[in-house]
Amino acid sequence: MEAAEWDKMIARSTVLIVAIITYAGVGYATVVDLTGSNDSGSINGAQFAFTTPQPTGTGVIQPFLRVENTPTEQGYNTSGGTPFDDKAGPWTHDLTFGDLQNTQVTLGGVSYFKLLLDVNEPGGSKSLISLDQLQFYTSKVGSQTTTNVGALGTLRYTFGAADSVILDASRNHGSGSGDMYAYIPTSDFAGSKKNDFVYLYAHFGNTDASQSGFEEWALVNAAPIPEMDALFPITGFFSAAIAAQYLRRRHPRPVSDI
Repeated sequence: MEAAEWDKMIARSTVLIVAIITYAGVGYATVVDLTGSNDSGSINGAQFAFTTPQPTGTGVIQPFLRVENTPTEQGYNTSGGTPFDDKAGPWTHDLTFGDLQNTQVTLGGVSYFKLLLDVNEPGGSKSLISLDQLQFYTSKVGSQTTTNVGALGTLRYTFGAADSVILDASRNHGSGSGDMYAYIPTSDFAGSKKNDFVYLYAHFGNTDASQSGFEEWALVNAAPIPEMDALFPITGFFSAAIAAQYLRRRHPRPVSDI
């Protein structure tokens, strides 16, 4: 076994030990391991699934948040500035609930908003990175720059204490290949108005450090289609994900069309 692979096995074992300690000491924590042991998992009703390489170049997707720092990084999308480790430029900006609604899909009879995460880490033993917090807020106020994340607006979705998703950038090809789909329940946004601003806050690096490059989030716009349950006799999220992968293999198309 190569040294890099051995290091990865040690890192994954450490993640599981931390999860067990957290469970015993302060309560239940969910660790979704997308490094190869599993390809999907759920945290607080949201689904997270590894995706095979997806083109993420300019013009294919439109990122709305980029963050970069070491060994940890955090940020939220805003057009007002760079309150944390946000990367300034056209790929970090305000988002409205109307924008989010364009990503709505149905999996196993449940409605979700679909987003894509692209991570950019070096290879070998440094390819792992952890997403340690993910939150969504809605607000009537755009372009905020507060460093008090809880003051952004109405909290719609959050990880619990010590919840995390572990990703392995080496499973794809670094920057330019999408790594994970996040499916956030639309029911969490009940009462939101189309013109409300949506803030996605993400924190990386507590469990597996951020090493280099930026992480970026993008919407996956979905054309209006019949509910997936009406197209395929499937049950549950995992069967739906398998069916979606089968369709992509037979009919390749840009991520923005899915």
